[in-house]
Amino acid sequence: MIIKSQALVLYKNKGAVVHEVNGDKYTIATINGDRKSVRFKDIELVHNGPCSSIPPAAALPEDTLLAETAELMGSDHFDFADFTELLFGSYTPANALAAVELLTQDIYFHGSITGGVQTNSAEHIKNVLEKKQQKQSQAAAREALLERIRNGSILPEDLLALREIEHVAYAENSSSKLMHDLNMEALPEKAQNLLIKLGVWNEFDNNPHPRRFGVDMFPEYPDLPAMTPEDRIDLTHLTAYAIDDADSNDPDDAIAYDPQTGLLWVHIADPGAVVKADSELEKFACQQGCTSYLPEKIITMLPENSVSIFGLGLQDKSPALSFGIAIDSQGKAELQKLCLSYVKVLRMNYTEAEQLISDETFAPLVELIERFRSQRINNQAVMIRLPETKIKVNILQRKISIVPLPHSPIRELVANAMMAAGSAAADFAVRNNIPMPFSVQESPEMSERPETVPGMYALRKSCRVSSLSTLPGKHAGLGLEPYSRVTSPLRRYEDLLAHIQLRKYLAGEPLLTIEELDERIACSEPATVMRSKLERQCREYWTLVYLKNHPGNWQGEAVYVAQADERSVWLLPELAFEFKNRYNARLPLGESLTAECVASDPVMLSTQFKFIRPNTSPETETVNS
Repeated sequence: MIIKSQALVLYKNKGAVVHEVNGDKYTIATINGDRKSVRFKDIELVHNGPCSSIPPAAALPEDTLLAETAELMGSDHFDFADFTELLFGSYTPANALAAVELLTQDIYFHGSITGGVQTNSAEHIKNVLEKKQQKQSQAAAREALLERIRNGSILPEDLLALREIEHVAYAENSSSKLMHDLNMEALPEKAQNLLIKLGVWNEFDNNPHPRRFGVDMFPEYPDLPAMTPEDRIDLTHLTAYAIDDADSNDPDDAIAYDPQTGLLWVHIADPGAVVKADSELEKFACQQGCTSYLPEKIITMLPENSVSIFGLGLQDKSPALSFGIAIDSQGKAELQKLCLSYVKVLRMNYTEAEQLISDETFAPLVELIERFRSQRINNQAVMIRLPETKIKVNILQRKISIVPLPHSPIRELVANAMMAAGSAAADFAVRNNIPMPFSVQESPEMSERPETVPGMYALRKSCRVSSLSTLPGKHAGLGLEPYSRVTSPLRRYEDLLAHIQLRKYLAGEPLLTIEELDERIACSEPATVMRSKLERQCREYWTLVYLKNHPGNWQGEAVYVAQADERSVWLLPELAFEFKNRYNARLPLGESLTAECVASDPVMLSTQFKFIRPNTSPETETVNS
């Protein structure tokens, strides 16, 4: 076969024109206008031309004509040129290109330019046409879906298709073909906004942050083993108090005073009675890290029935791991007795317990704990009193409550009693060579201990992150060395791990080695940090939902607490919520203004406030939290 200049050829399955023939080399012009030098084997003759340029392919016949032509050809074999002339009426370069396209489609005909053309079987034609029709129907349905999304008029049957957008909103996927076809960037916030606009999601039922953090809201817990008989000391003769917030439902610590010995007793819930080292439940708790206290749901670290079994004061007689602590004249806490016990616990909320402070029988206990607290202050403990709130969300009732937590002497007393237990337990572990998870923290960058709100805000910012270590060290924030957390084994894995180790010591069993503790800490600590971040994220999210749905624009006190670059930092005490903006009124730190929330966007975690100064016009600032 001879290919001459101005012939129409195929190069890489696309049309090209031969411009020059030089021996066994052909200079061709491709469909992109590029000139290439190729060999004979690289091209295939379509038409001898003459063609000065690549002609546009002729329009393809309708399916009816193609079917008629296929029937006319029957089982006969046709030369490519004859096939082209039969189908199009003439063998021209444009018609030849269209014929090549038909062979590429492989619907009615198959073959090649050099090998000739034959009709496909009726079954083949039927199958291919059905698939083609199916694709066309799917494309039409998808375009209709896209149009409904654009118009905000989706149908119930569209919900399944929108799952891919939900996966982006949950940060489980970083791409979505639907969002791409809608010319939208596949970002979680954009996907969330779209779902809300379509009415598929709403801000109450679809807080995406737990799934964005990979937290299962309904985990499948291993079974909680049954308790087995153990020797326990009966301490029910001592009045013990489990003091917590009124809505707390997992009491895991209680305090008591023994006038005979002068000991402060801190009784701790004892899930270590059934959660054994290397058990399935211990491994599960390690992976969880801690209980997640989200405004809308508490995701417990251990099975929910562990609270009813081990929560102090939920039964007439509660099993406990009890710490008998002596506090010397300098305020140092020393663990003198460590035992498995039965205790009788009276549950009280902080308001009910306020009267205990002035009770004469309670006075020795107050005096002991105050000595311990004074020692912490002398050790430069960080005492920060910034506003705190408890946020509760009732999804069914569409209700959000944000309740300030007042600082009170009884709350301070309970906190210090728990720290005394942790200090005494850590010291006991060091003295008895018991490997433990110690909590350590470097000193804050700021050496002062201010009393003002801006000062305490700055102090908090200067504090380093605490961490777990199998080497005892100083916890500068608490003013204690060494220190271990031991008072919340129902809701913190590090406390549970400490209990497992202390129980082994009491039973005379081989202790977990430092290496075994390190392995567990390496698993649990990142999980705990992640859940702490999740709690903060959810608190911010629900605060912004609260502001958005507040009847009328929310108003309240805003305290100027810091200057960050060109932006000022403000704190809303009523909501324990801080924000930054560019408002600059040259106010002294600590000054207060009335702030009014004029817009809140929970999806983007942003708000807009208007500051109201007496006898002046309001000023509006955009805030990105």
